[in-house]
Amino acid sequence: MTRHGISWDDLGYLEVGDDGRLYWKGEAVIVEKRLKLERYQIWLAILATIGSLLSGVYPFLDHWHLLG
Repeated sequence: MTRHGISWDDLGYLEVGDDGRLYWKGEAVIVEKRLKLERYQIWLAILATIGSLLSGVYPFLDHWHLLG
């Protein structure tokens, strides 16, 4: 199936049902998909978050001479 941009005629295929869901040509459009991370991926994300926070906090503390 080839892809192409949406034309004004194609917009007529978009519908919102009584249930509030989005439909394209009568079929429900998936607008949310859950993501399940493995345990090691969760730990890597936690470590990356901590590293990002520390890389932002350190210059702030250094600027105000709070590190000694």
